[in-house]
Amino acid sequence: NNLYKDIKYKNTQFGPHKDDFEFIVSDNNLKTFGSQGQQRMAILAIKLAELELIIKYKKRKPILLLDDVFSELDLNKKNNLLKYLDKDLQIIITTTDLNNIDEKILRKSKKYKIEDANYIEEVDIYGKK
Repeated sequence: NNLYKDIKYKNTQFGPHKDDFEFIVSDNNLKTFGSQGQQRMAILAIKLAELELIIKYKKRKPILLLDDVFSELDLNKKNNLLKYLDKDLQIIITTTDLNNIDEKILRKSKKYKIEDANYIEEVDIYGKK
């Protein structure tokens, strides 16, 4: 129904990306009173709940894309997130920093280096290509 509006405005006019969520913790809106890390964790909680619902009710395992997910998370939260995601899923995570990520998780992952919008190489952070 919105095709012509979508074409006119060059983006979709309807969908979940247009919804606004408020995260309230102890009667405080995280947008106003929460740290960047708390805001990031709230969004991740919604994404992970959505992932679980899709797996449970649709009986499908979607590809999970997490863009720059580590930027506001402390070391403990980074590793806990990765351990939680250690499932039979295809997950694509973009990051600029692999420092302090649990070695067991890194060994099981494929890592690719992108530079200036070009794929450079598959990277083995343990010295091999």
